[in-house]
Amino acid sequence: MDKVQKRKSFKVWKWALYFFILSILAGGLASCGLLQIPVTASTETATPTLDSPDSGEIVVFLKDNKGQSIQNGIIRVTGANQSDDMDHGEYRVGPCSATQLIVAWAPGNKTSFVHCDGKTSQYEILLVKLDTLDNPNYLWAPAGIETDPSPNCAGCHSGQRSANHDEFGEWRKSGHAKVIYNRFFETVYMGTNLGGTSGNRSTWDIMNDQVVRHAPTLDSNYRGPGYKLDFPSKNGNCAFCHVPAAVGSAQTEVNLGQFFPNPGGSIGEGVTCDVCHKVTGLLLDENRYPYVDRPGVLTFQFLRPRDANDRLSFGPLTSFAYVNSPNHSSACSPVYSQSEFCAACHYGKFFSTVIYGSYSEWRDSEYGRDPSQSSYQTCQDCHMSHSHTVQEGKPEERNSCSAANVDYHDYDHNMMNFDRDDETGREIPLMIKDAAVVNAEFSYDPTKKNWLTVTAKVKSRNVGHRFPTDSPLRHLILVVEVKDDRGTILSQVDGDRIPIWGGAGDISRQDADTKLYAGLPGKIFANLLVEQDTNVSPTTAYWSETKHAWIGVLSEDPYDYSDTRLRPGIVDSSKYSFDVPETGDVMVTVRLVYRFAFYDLMMQKGWDRPDIEVTSKDWVCARLTEPAGFDCKVKE
Repeated sequence: MDKVQKRKSFKVWKWALYFFILSILAGGLASCGLLQIPVTASTETATPTLDSPDSGEIVVFLKDNKGQSIQNGIIRVTGANQSDDMDHGEYRVGPCSATQLIVAWAPGNKTSFVHCDGKTSQYEILLVKLDTLDNPNYLWAPAGIETDPSPNCAGCHSGQRSANHDEFGEWRKSGHAKVIYNRFFETVYMGTNLGGTSGNRSTWDIMNDQVVRHAPTLDSNYRGPGYKLDFPSKNGNCAFCHVPAAVGSAQTEVNLGQFFPNPGGSIGEGVTCDVCHKVTGLLLDENRYPYVDRPGVLTFQFLRPRDANDRLSFGPLTSFAYVNSPNHSSACSPVYSQSEFCAACHYGKFFSTVIYGSYSEWRDSEYGRDPSQSSYQTCQDCHMSHSHTVQEGKPEERNSCSAANVDYHDYDHNMMNFDRDDETGREIPLMIKDAAVVNAEFSYDPTKKNWLTVTAKVKSRNVGHRFPTDSPLRHLILVVEVKDDRGTILSQVDGDRIPIWGGAGDISRQDADTKLYAGLPGKIFANLLVEQDTNVSPTTAYWSETKHAWIGVLSEDPYDYSDTRLRPGIVDSSKYSFDVPETGDVMVTVRLVYRFAFYDLMMQKGWDRPDIEVTSKDWVCARLTEPAGFDCKVKE
């Protein structure tokens, strides 16, 4: 009897013994009242399925370069959800066709594969060990935004499977790819507007034995703040997150001014593919946070090949194989399914103030507190799953480099789901649309000069951090509008009004996509900061020491300070009263608008960043005579 026949014979004997023991235990436990198994008339023996241990028809042997067996690997059949991690003594999968591959990986090794011929029942796969020495002098490969004669990512990862699996195309739409291209970052770093006109350099003085910066002169020549206007002889640490390919082997700060407006290559691609796909680990503190003095790529542990011909890439999959690219190898790294991977750039302090806080905000929410809970969602679950559905409540299937559900790791690289908006036709981050809901309650008191009071309620939806998050330039504007039955806007008599930084000026010149909201009924949800030396607020100069604009020292609410952004699961409520006419119906509209940056800054820089309507809701309030008041219903 050969080895395969012996193994099959052993399997039959093992399953028979298994069910014999189970029947004895069931009878014994049932007699004790601990377990009750329904008795059926069937005498058939259960047949192992593909989900049963070692039930596949194909046996795979993994070997290292010395011919030794590898027992901690994973095998997977491409194009099918078949995998095995030798948890029951051998690698087995179901049948495969001649169009499929059997791909294998083990920690510390590159992935390898064999072609399935549809006939063979045993395969041997040789795994090649990774070179564990990183090459800090490695030259980052370009993704391929511009025509480049050198090998690039676009050649193989641009629509290679389908429109829904186009890694290069997805990434190309994301903000990661547009750091240099859209020039917003450039104008803040250099202190210019989009036309290239620079503002005046900052002036400094000595006060109380400290060097402090004077507030800028806000005249017609002011082009907004700029790092190089404040510190012309310094480089700053911006490159570590925004342009990581520009950071050299010494990991020192980089003068990005030399690269604007278009450096080309991997540097011009912002957060380019190759940088992320060389990461094997993270340098974090005991609380799983990045070190303050190691932002961005300084948090990453890389493994870059020393051989210039080896185009090694890491990712979340154990099944990825470059069939027609002998010089391109791949390996798996568990970091790609962890939110900590994103924390490198999405948690950052300047001095003692958290400027970019989506990671810490996520950790503080129900989405990030406990991986064992069904509410737990990683950054990747929300921001990289637009092309497929992530199952809830299965944290064991979430981990990269496992034999678990591969759908979790088929990541969409368009982080904010940039695409065409059906209403405006513009390409916008669709994740912002409907990321919050609005509602309203109504009260009427005829003793108060026919006031109608609108209590607006706002709550973020499916957002695992504050909304909006990261850059404090981003904010939401709540607008409450009440009209009579002729369309005349009614006067506000009580409640908050939108502050001046919601946009003020000649209303006849306002842009249809970026309106002036200052003075209207409503409020702004923002992380409002003030510069400590100049007292400028709201500020963009986060490279200077900043603090929250106000803190409620008399309140017991820990969130009573100038960060008023929407928090996950918390409803914001605010009241607005209006003087209504004695007759006729009243129309009420509550809108929530997302704005990328403060209005004045956009005007100074010449940015074209139209507002996005997150959501809106309309009510028709019919006047009642007995009893006096209004019956308000949502307008269909």
